Amino acid sequence: MQVLDKAQVEALSQALGEPAWLLARRLKALEAFARLPYPSKKDEAWRYTDLSEAPLDQEVEAPKGLRLTRDALPEGVRRRLEKTDVSGFLVFLGPDLVYAEVPEELSAKGLVFTSLAEALKTHPGKVEATLFRGVYVEDKFAAENSALFTHGAFLYVPAGLEVEKPLGVFKVLLEGGRASAGRSLLFLEDNAKAAYIEEYLSLDLPPTLHLSATEMVLRPGARLRHAHVQTFGEGVWHFHRQRALLERDAGLNDLVVNLGGRYARSEVASELLGPGAESEMLGLYFGHGGQHFDHYTLQHHVEHHTRSDLLYKGAVKDEARAVFSGLIRLERGAQRTDAYQANRNLLLSPTARVDSIPQLEIGANDVRCTHGSTTAPVDEMQLFYLQSRGLSRHLAQELLVKAHLADVLTRIPLKALRAHIEAVIEEKVRI
Repeated sequence: MQVLDKAQVEALSQALGEPAWLLARRLKALEAFARLPYPSKKDEAWRYTDLSEAPLDQEVEAPKGLRLTRDALPEGVRRRLEKTDVSGFLVFLGPDLVYAEVPEELSAKGLVFTSLAEALKTHPGKVEATLFRGVYVEDKFAAENSALFTHGAFLYVPAGLEVEKPLGVFKVLLEGGRASAGRSLLFLEDNAKAAYIEEYLSLDLPPTLHLSATEMVLRPGARLRHAHVQTFGEGVWHFHRQRALLERDAGLNDLVVNLGGRYARSEVASELLGPGAESEMLGLYFGHGGQHFDHYTLQHHVEHHTRSDLLYKGAVKDEARAVFSGLIRLERGAQRTDAYQANRNLLLSPTARVDSIPQLEIGANDVRCTHGSTTAPVDEMQLFYLQSRGLSRHLAQELLVKAHLADVLTRIPLKALRAHIEAVIEEKVRI
């Protein structure tokens, strides 16, 4: 298991040139990391997960100061840039920000899109006011990220600015056997509007630990479309935690996609802190081989007249396994709340498995809340019908999987991203 000491954290913070307040918060996170146990099957939230093979003792890779030209970026990133419609983007290779493109017209209007390290130098007040508000020491992995993160992206959208095209971050792992820990911090001022895509990708690697965290602070009236898409290669153990803080009349459209890696766990929370706040939470996953995907969601309604809608859909085949555990929690003051939660799963083989646990915790009495879950095998009659029309069994399964996931895919407003996800799903069906 990972053993850390104060000297390591101090050396990391000094090497990154960080201010004293950040070192102090890192050290508090280190104390929490030392105090908290690693989760086990005895913990209800981890009862379906076996971490005995996870590479938890890997040291976190430090930045090397690498920089690249656009033409020298990895081929996979270049292909994605050719088929995406982002207006600005950052590319990280491991812990290094190696390339960045940000439209000058957006920067001139006050938008800040850069690395966390750079933002600490140019906009220290904005970072200090928001960093760790969403993800800090909630569990062992969050504390480890907070104490040891080596890199990250920072997005600030000033009041009233509407960014029409998405902004993107590509995180690429080229070397395995070393842990990677990064964060994204998104801060939208009053009535700002933006779309943000973070993509995680790699080739097949030896066992590799990847820790990520995303924090979103949405001031009154802000609107954000956010997508977290991971297509890691075999060998990566991906632990992701994100939390969005939505103030009065703020709106979030969130998408989490898990398609790659050996194991992926996503803990996603929307905190509706002001009246009129709205959150749409979408999830999509497709497991094959021995992949294991865990999804834990929280729709936390704190104030009155808020709304949330969650739809997570997935498919598993071979010996893959998926877990969904979702909670709608309403505080006493969350009157006139509308909250919905649905999880739908498709089994493509008799050895695949899904565990689905939707939950409600309601403290208010004038609300409308519903939840539901279904898990079912492929309909053999539908397969037979498609095959009788000349389709192979693989192609018939591909069509049924895409039809099953269509509810989520059609709700992704970014066409280029939707096409990319569909292409990855088609490839996985044919494996």
